[in-house]
Amino acid sequence: MKYEELSEIERKALNTSMFKAYDIRTKSAELHAPLMLRLVKAIGRYFIEVLQVSSVVVGRDARLAAPPLLELAIEVFADMGLDIVVNPLQISTCQFYYSCMQNPQSAAVMFTASHNPGSYIGMKVMAPGFQTLAMGSGPKGGITCIREFYCDNSDQWSSSKKRGLVKVHRYLDEYISYSLKLAGLEKDSLKGTSILVDYLCGAAGTEVTEALQFAGAAVRARNLIPDGRFPAGDPNPIIAQSIKPTWDMMRSGEFDFGFCFDGDGDRMDIMTKEGEQITPSFNLSILIPHINEFFKKVHASGFFGTSAWDPHMYYDVKANPLSVVYQAKSGIGVHIIRNGHSFIKEALRRNLKKQYFVASEESAHYYMNFPYNLDDFSQGFAATENTLYFTLLTAKVWAASPELYMLALKRQQSIFREREWPCHFFSDEYLEPVVAEVEDLFRKQGLKVFTAMEDGSSLDATLMRRGLPEHIDVQTDLTGDWLQIAQRISRSEEGMARWEVASNSQKCCEQAVADIRSITDRYVNANLAIYE
Repeated sequence: MKYEELSEIERKALNTSMFKAYDIRTKSAELHAPLMLRLVKAIGRYFIEVLQVSSVVVGRDARLAAPPLLELAIEVFADMGLDIVVNPLQISTCQFYYSCMQNPQSAAVMFTASHNPGSYIGMKVMAPGFQTLAMGSGPKGGITCIREFYCDNSDQWSSSKKRGLVKVHRYLDEYISYSLKLAGLEKDSLKGTSILVDYLCGAAGTEVTEALQFAGAAVRARNLIPDGRFPAGDPNPIIAQSIKPTWDMMRSGEFDFGFCFDGDGDRMDIMTKEGEQITPSFNLSILIPHINEFFKKVHASGFFGTSAWDPHMYYDVKANPLSVVYQAKSGIGVHIIRNGHSFIKEALRRNLKKQYFVASEESAHYYMNFPYNLDDFSQGFAATENTLYFTLLTAKVWAASPELYMLALKRQQSIFREREWPCHFFSDEYLEPVVAEVEDLFRKQGLKVFTAMEDGSSLDATLMRRGLPEHIDVQTDLTGDWLQIAQRISRSEEGMARWEVASNSQKCCEQAVADIRSITDRYVNANLAIYE
């Protein structure tokens, strides 16, 4: 039966809401054994019937629901005739992506729910050539097609005459070496540097600690051991309850700077010795000259043909306007992009030849076109995440030029910001009315409302600005009063809307936050929503 033909009761019974805009994600209790089998078979059918691949890379992070899903996937995929490359141990999503770079003709599945609480499980699915699948994106609609196969539940591809081979391969050492070399770090390059790191019991502890220690840094690691119970709290570095002990330790003054990671290690927050966050957009404004230097070598190799040197990057809707100006001043074209891992990576992949190299999200995600081979650029690039690389590059630049980070912090402190906060509505029916009411309120206050990217496609969010142009560049003047409000409905979480406010006026920032909460408070007070 097709998804559209299912009743609401049938959809709920099948837990079809787990098929999100950019991945598959659900509470593990709602993915019981028959549905697990049904889902894995649907993914395997998609690999064979649509992608027509003969092999798949699989992996998992530290959460408790991941091992049984990985075990099931190995058995089902092999029975369907697919060869499998697997590291049975918990790994970060970025280490998993590196393993996919070593098997570019394979499909891939990572069992993870990223920064979500331990009660969640999910999977990120990829086609060969590093094409991240999303709802309506990828061959025959990507996740949309997988959902159709799931609803259909056909046994057409339930078994194969020849069982696939299962090969165990760990890429940890290669991944660390690749990331160190790309970041330009050698043994003891960071000697004399003291770094505090919190992994929140997620999967990134081994690779990051080992790489930093190889480079000579003195590392104080907190919550180093992967533990899917997440005893330190939800594995999300923006959750105050989870991360507060590390911020308090940071303020002791014993460390030069620090990092915090989420459950699957693809989010990296940065801490100053004073215990303040440097946002990803400001960090990237410091790193861009170094990234440009690398891609100048790629340009000199002839990879871009006869095109003149003309680097570009993406920034997300929540990026601080002042940071975007400084990104542009660092020598790169800046372009706004909607949130979403799959969308950003696909844009980088599609526009590589136009010299689009790097991107970041204020949620602490960094993206780049990474070379398959550091010594031979003609082998191509993978638009993906390697948070270890960005961690090492940040550590390298900070250790060498701490004054750049103090200047970035000073600039950041000149802006008043309420970091993105969520409101969880108990029914999706409230989401659109709420965001429409917020948009209408600020439109009446004279803010300009933007909902499209430069190419006219949807931002999948609402960006409201006063005193700012639609397109920020190196010429943008921020000396006058300005206000920016980013509003979006989360595509990876059910019933969730999010807001972020930034301004060069404390009064304007606080008033905008109060105005938004005056609307959402009504729902919270009526027990229709809760702040998370």
